[in-house]
Amino acid sequence: MRPSPSVASSGDTAAAAPRMYFIPFPTPGHALPMSDLARLFASRGADATLVLTRANAARLGGPVSRAAAAGLRIRIHALTLPAEAAGLTGGHESADDLPNRELARPFAVAVDLLAPLFADLLRSRPADAVVFDGVLPWAATAAPELGIPRYAFTGTGCFALSVQRALLLHAPQDGVASDTEPFLVPGLPDAVRLTKSRLAEATLPGADSREFLNRMFAVERATAGWVVNSFADLEEKYIKHYERATGKPVFAVGPVCLVNGDGDDTLERGRGGEAAAAAEAARVLGWLDKKPERSVVYVCFGSLTRFPHEQVSELGMGLADSGANFVWVVGGDDKSAHAPPVLQADVDAAAPGRGLVVRGWAPQVAVLRHKAVGAFVTHCGWGAVTEAAAAGVPVIAWPVFAEQFYNEALVVGLAGTGVAMGAERGYVWGGEAMGGVVVGREAVAERVRGALADEALRRRAGEMGERARRAVEVGGSSYEAVGALLQDVLRPGRRSQ
Repeated sequence: MRPSPSVASSGDTAAAAPRMYFIPFPTPGHALPMSDLARLFASRGADATLVLTRANAARLGGPVSRAAAAGLRIRIHALTLPAEAAGLTGGHESADDLPNRELARPFAVAVDLLAPLFADLLRSRPADAVVFDGVLPWAATAAPELGIPRYAFTGTGCFALSVQRALLLHAPQDGVASDTEPFLVPGLPDAVRLTKSRLAEATLPGADSREFLNRMFAVERATAGWVVNSFADLEEKYIKHYERATGKPVFAVGPVCLVNGDGDDTLERGRGGEAAAAAEAARVLGWLDKKPERSVVYVCFGSLTRFPHEQVSELGMGLADSGANFVWVVGGDDKSAHAPPVLQADVDAAAPGRGLVVRGWAPQVAVLRHKAVGAFVTHCGWGAVTEAAAAGVPVIAWPVFAEQFYNEALVVGLAGTGVAMGAERGYVWGGEAMGGVVVGREAVAERVRGALADEALRRRAGEMGERARRAVEVGGSSYEAVGALLQDVLRPGRRSQ
């Protein structure tokens, strides 16, 4: 459901129109929710500018253009990534477009070189607030002479943030003898246990965690508050915990994907107005229309994961063995060196009429909302977790890297809206391509069958979906959080602080 177009919350003044910039790290997992966030605030009366690289501007332009045509004050400002100055060749302007891990460092340098361009933008067109991606610390300090308040968009939930902060500060992982020995994460509201094999890169042995910790503290000092794509019923204890730990307010305004209605915004999300995207969306949804209710498992590992061919093969055979219907989004495209050799003909031979292969992109929010979908195999990126929660769909969690194992712990261990696929080790991003088989076909088949048949799991996920939708409605926790942030931006003296 779309939030009400009124400014802020029920007690706010409709005349206020704060000018706000939204700037994400250039990759779909960050840019998509930030685009939704910008439209959410525009729908509540803000004058919103979404700052993107040109490649992501092309992908995300459709919903923004439609919102502007409908009368909202929203636009995209496109920046050209200084790729050549960073030694980055190939025209890559989004992290998911990088053909290998080796280009990640020059890409990161190119992203840092956006800092003066963003500062110039702020000076030429000042704003009342900046919502910056938490992994872009330079956005928090650009044009300091203007005194513009900055709010950090965390990119993940408060549970994962709390876990990561505790690991960096207290390093309990250093006190265990092996990668598989469980340890307690200290200082959390719940007893959360992890292993070294399930930690994010910054806390792995040999990582420069001190540099990451310093960056974390720098962002904490610079931000006026945290903007989180989450909602109270999903992780209320951790929203309050993170406020106490950092001393900064948390504005939990999600799930932001619910700003998309049931029309073109949802069908084209992440692919602009491409004719091919519309055709692919129609193909996928038409296939789902022919399947019984809650009979399909949707399989997608986001825009960055690239499994080795052996793991892709085991996954495919497990899906076939499960007896379930499935829509399987395979990473990469036909020209990519990472594109696994999965063809529709292979799936048809192994699971006649039961499987649909999608290469690279699918209308994920629309698929998850479809009545035929009964479970979601996901890497547990936070965007995917919140989209599943919003749709009321159970998760089969298969984390791969970064904070994804922490998200699994929330979904499976605390919220009870998912089950674990059985992955016991993670990777540094890019390393999964050499990781061999982590989950075999038997486990895949068993977990898929079990999740689709688990009525209690389906009920808990459905209840979470209802709570998510209520959160964004007038008077809901997320609706009020949007209003509270707008009031914070507009309060007297804020610009001078």
